[in-house]
Amino acid sequence: MLRELYYMFLPYRSMFFPFFVASGVAVCVWFAVRFFQHRTRRQPISFGREILLLIGVVYIAGLASATLTPNRSSRMVAAGRGGIELRPNLAALTCSSGGLPDGSRARGFCVRNAQGNVALFFPLGILIPLVWRRLRVRKALMIVVAVSFGIELLQYLSSALGSYRAVDVNDFILNVFGASLGLAVVYLVREGFGIRPSLSRA
Repeated sequence: MLRELYYMFLPYRSMFFPFFVASGVAVCVWFAVRFFQHRTRRQPISFGREILLLIGVVYIAGLASATLTPNRSSRMVAAGRGGIELRPNLAALTCSSGGLPDGSRARGFCVRNAQGNVALFFPLGILIPLVWRRLRVRKALMIVVAVSFGIELLQYLSSALGSYRAVDVNDFILNVFGASLGLAVVYLVREGFGIRPSLSRA
């Protein structure tokens, strides 16, 4: 079991160090900001909400480190640039192209990329309605789209500086899909427990 988990995360090992650095800095800054706010406003502290916000800070730091740090993979370095793809590609989204036979490296890369993009944004879909409890579904989706688009835009701008980051509309679609799954989970759980949903259908 542990070996399977190890091999599952092995392709993403290059992200661990940037994640710990970004998270450490973000958490320190966050504690300083929240301490100053509570000292000046003298409002009662809700530990549940503070923990939730702290999780959000760590997640945003991890998201930034995973998507904005330079990509030095041999694939991108050999191409000399990150590249840009503005045409949706069903084969890239489903990894079902006939040109990607089972067990091939290209197919394995495609599957890891698709799974990674969905999993990376799934927590965002959960955190948004938990942090902003009265936020409507439409506005939550707008935030998801804005975050994913902003990341792709920053990747495009950073590619000019040699980050080798690829800008891909298929990644954008997978990101939004992953976050939408997170939103759906929160809504369904609230419905199942009979809790008045903070996300309305309007």
